[in-house]
Amino acid sequence: MGELATAEAPPAAPADRSHYVFLSGALSGIVEGLSIQPLELLKTRFQINPGQPLQLLPTIRDVLREGGFLQFYRGGLPEIVGLIPRATAALSTLEFSQRELRRANGGVLSGAGGYLSGALSGVSEGLAFQPFQVIKVRLMAKEHLGRYRNSWDCLGRVLREEGPAALTAGLGPTMWRNTIWNAAYYGTMHQLSDAGGLLTPIENPVLAVARTIVVGTGVGMMATCFNAPFDVVKSRFQALLPEDRVARGYTSTLATLRRIYVEEGPRALYKGFVPKALRLGIGQTIGLLVFQNSIRFFGAEDASAA
Repeated sequence: MGELATAEAPPAAPADRSHYVFLSGALSGIVEGLSIQPLELLKTRFQINPGQPLQLLPTIRDVLREGGFLQFYRGGLPEIVGLIPRATAALSTLEFSQRELRRANGGVLSGAGGYLSGALSGVSEGLAFQPFQVIKVRLMAKEHLGRYRNSWDCLGRVLREEGPAALTAGLGPTMWRNTIWNAAYYGTMHQLSDAGGLLTPIENPVLAVARTIVVGTGVGMMATCFNAPFDVVKSRFQALLPEDRVARGYTSTLATLRRIYVEEGPRALYKGFVPKALRLGIGQTIGLLVFQNSIRFFGAEDASAA
């Protein structure tokens, strides 16, 4: 009898590691939230103040007098918890949309594709983060000090007194804010770091991370120039009770932009610019670094990106 030919087993399909992309997004949100929360509180205080622009050092002293250093983390629970779904939604959308756009373009992500994927990430980010932002702003607002005991009390009172729709307050300016900033930031970072971009690889990992943080902060400040007015409107919408929004004439995003411009001047649309720009530039860059290194650690990188 002849020897039976033994058929070789087909190679095993690579394991699907897509779920690690979502896990990496969650990890980046936690790290980002813990690192930038004090800047977030200062930014919010600046934006919701309708009078003369606040000064940085006096505001820091006021916060410390209110409750010491931990007061900088007032409203931090909904912010940090909210950053988990926010970062997961935004960075996962960014990653998967870049993969699809790269595949559709012969394995190369074009400059336009970089900006488009950034804008798409802003849409999912805004939807995921919106309810947490309302609670955060209410807790951070100086006029609401003593009104809410904690995050859960604030959530319960908002739902009982204003209804579930209150958690969507400011959704319009939130979408404007996020899509503009994410498109500008992630699109520009892609242009700078892509093959042939201005940022050539650095072998020293410490120097590479330091350069990314410096460049990312600069790009984040640039992007903030375009979306800051919408962030001011968002904070105003979310800080005020429904009847107070109506009394001030805050009826829609563009109408509120115009009202603030007319009543308080153009500078009012950029209240909180410095802490906001630092918060976004540093925070998003740290989050992006954590995300990229996490998916690399879990082996969830897109093969076509290599």
